[in-house]
Amino acid sequence: MGKIMEWLKLQDKKNKNLLYNITFFIGIGVLLIILGDTAFNNLPRKLEEKRDNLVSNEGNLKEMNKTYEDVIEERLKEIFSKMEGVGKVEVMVTISYGKEIFLAEDVNSNYSRTIEEDSQGGKREITSEDIQSKTVMQNTGSGSTQPVILKEKYPEIKGVLILAEGGEDPRVKQQLTAAAETLLGVPAHKVQVFKMNKE
Repeated sequence: MGKIMEWLKLQDKKNKNLLYNITFFIGIGVLLIILGDTAFNNLPRKLEEKRDNLVSNEGNLKEMNKTYEDVIEERLKEIFSKMEGVGKVEVMVTISYGKEIFLAEDVNSNYSRTIEEDSQGGKREITSEDIQSKTVMQNTGSGSTQPVILKEKYPEIKGVLILAEGGEDPRVKQQLTAAAETLLGVPAHKVQVFKMNKE
């Protein structure tokens, strides 16, 4: 009889542990469902925000990476295509070097000259010059600093090539050459106008 009672107590204890384990796992499952639902509902919105930021940053990066030539070519193409008789137009500009920026510098120089005489009447002259320069910085509104720019020099234009649908017409050719001379400050011999191939 004692063995039966021990067996029943053991079974009762196992059932309590089993009931506790089942309750624990059900609670964990409900918690995961609630947290998962919240996280996954926000996930599409977060992914969309990241995608929008990437698209915006890519557009800004493309705009920043435009060279001086690209900007000039786009503007010339836009204005030339509006001229009478020109039609569709493509423009290529070549430049001699990149944009130059001249920064303000704080220069300190020390110059010294010493003449030494020895006991035998010989003379020796010692000169030294120490020049130190550092770029002058200015505070921006956001708490950071940037160098002070004295002057910016844009590249020198070496040549302009214009392809236009109306490029075979001498009047259009002359107008495009004159416009390029005026807008870019280049002589006529550095501007070439040709008829564009029809595709």
